[in-house]
Amino acid sequence: MPVPPTSPPLRKHASTLWGLLILLITGLICAPVLAATPPELHVLIDVSGSMKQTDPQNLRRPALRLLGDLLPPSAQIGIWFFGDKISPMLKTASADPKVKERVRQTAKKIRSNEPFTDIPAALTAAAATWNDGTDRNILLLSDGMVDISPDKSINVRAQAALLQKLVPQLRAEHIRVHTIALSKDADSKLLSQIAADTGGIFVEADSADALQRAFLKIFEAAAPRDGLPLKDNKFLVDSAVKELTILAFRDKPEEQTKLKLPNGQIVDAQGSKSKTGWRWDDSGGRDLVTIENPPAGAWQIIGALDPDNRALIITDLKLRLTPLPTRIYPGERIDGALMLTNHDQPITKAALTQTIKATIDEQKGSELITSIKLNDQGADPDIIGGDGRFNYQLHLIDPAGIYSLVATASSPTFQRDWRQNFAMAPMPPVQLKIVSSEVEVPPAANADGTAGHPTLPVKKIMRQIQVTQDPTVLEPNTAKLIGQWQCERTHSDGQYSNKPQSNKIVAPIPIEWNLTHTTMMFPTPDETTADCVLNAVLKAKLTTHREIDLVLEPFKLAALTPTEAQPKQAEPVEQAQEGASGKINWMLIIVINVITLLLIGLGIWLWQQKVKRTHRQLLKEAQSV
Repeated sequence: MPVPPTSPPLRKHASTLWGLLILLITGLICAPVLAATPPELHVLIDVSGSMKQTDPQNLRRPALRLLGDLLPPSAQIGIWFFGDKISPMLKTASADPKVKERVRQTAKKIRSNEPFTDIPAALTAAAATWNDGTDRNILLLSDGMVDISPDKSINVRAQAALLQKLVPQLRAEHIRVHTIALSKDADSKLLSQIAADTGGIFVEADSADALQRAFLKIFEAAAPRDGLPLKDNKFLVDSAVKELTILAFRDKPEEQTKLKLPNGQIVDAQGSKSKTGWRWDDSGGRDLVTIENPPAGAWQIIGALDPDNRALIITDLKLRLTPLPTRIYPGERIDGALMLTNHDQPITKAALTQTIKATIDEQKGSELITSIKLNDQGADPDIIGGDGRFNYQLHLIDPAGIYSLVATASSPTFQRDWRQNFAMAPMPPVQLKIVSSEVEVPPAANADGTAGHPTLPVKKIMRQIQVTQDPTVLEPNTAKLIGQWQCERTHSDGQYSNKPQSNKIVAPIPIEWNLTHTTMMFPTPDETTADCVLNAVLKAKLTTHREIDLVLEPFKLAALTPTEAQPKQAEPVEQAQEGASGKINWMLIIVINVITLLLIGLGIWLWQQKVKRTHRQLLKEAQSV
């Protein structure tokens, strides 16, 4: 179609329009990176009497202090204690220095003295009120199960109502619940399901000592913040850092951690007391040090080389990432980007961005799963060079577990990293399987059109693909499978050919299946003599209010055997019956033999009567002579 000529007014303002269009596109591109929704975290701490045995040293206290001190200033935190009743302890507020001090004071009040564990009431209280425009998260710590009455039947009904009514309500209100099971007696199955159904993560802390790391994992899923990359416990502080928080775990509780400053001075917990702007918490088998206006230069943690050690900062020079879901399904493709900002404005000057070395790493603990080098020069995986965005695409296919996405950006003058944890679900929200059945089809007509012998219907193997979707994960009528069948069969020129066999590829067969029911059946290719593979992508909206683009594993459909694919033509009725039964029809033989004997007997009797008549005739003639 020919393009119409541009009118004079449009030509006159073409450069202005193009400029506005470019600004609009740039704004749309940058929006996902810069639109960081401030996290809001409601913390539920179990204070039931069983905690006396589960947490005898009350390590919930340093764990809660750890969480409060790690939160970025943009986050909001509220705290409730629960047992047989719900006790609001800290009204939700921004995590500024005063509120963080109130968190530390609240931690001192943690107890273990209530007879029951009312998890449904605790979740209901924590979900009642939220601030506007925040990312809603609940952290639930418990060592037990739904326990609201000595009557077990009441507890069973309460748990059923929790899963069937309360959890869907939390999901509908965009609330993620992250759960920690402390002790082997905790109902891990229930806590895991609550997290899975709301898009949160579940962590098992098999001991109170592991509770600190469990809180760290959930903090880095719900409220990640800027940090400095650590290498052999060394890190570089630049002049833009306003506050530094160091987390260092110990191999042994009695071992003392120290810090080496850029000027070579070594400081320990005791020595930090004389320093202005320092706060050192060395309880619970770890050291948590917060330093205001730290001196620029090379720092070092003198202590254990632990993968959970961190150096977190407050700064105006930040690293921003496209938000990552906290629960991901195997096969998901996620497009993202990172960008540096200064005073919340994107840094796009090519002289700076094109000299930055940036990477995206996927890790599980200290194990590196994959690493992607990024650039802002338009080279793969970047999309547009010089726009300040370092693009990447993730295709996550790992086994179930908790993983970390770690973004790092470094230049000669500064370094930044950003770590976010996510849970990999055990399986995709759709499952495919082959369903085979034997059906009868009418016999084929004779080639010459003659009647031939009477025939029976032939039996044939019919195969279908059964697709089952998880209605608790996928929104109704949003799921669609798009892809194609690719079939390939072995081919040769004939039975007696000396030429080697080759693979013959059949033309791809496209599919587009709308999943309107929980379980549906779809046809397989008519090509039954070839091995086929279905490559498909699931596009859907989750019940946790996000869309997914998920690449399913190739689904293989093996060729049928010749006897299955080409059933024999039915034989005449007599032969088919004899072949089917495998026995002689003795009744028919007896009837035939009886009839034969009767006929023989009748013949003999008639012959004898004739002989007698002849004898009488001869005798009569002789007498007359």
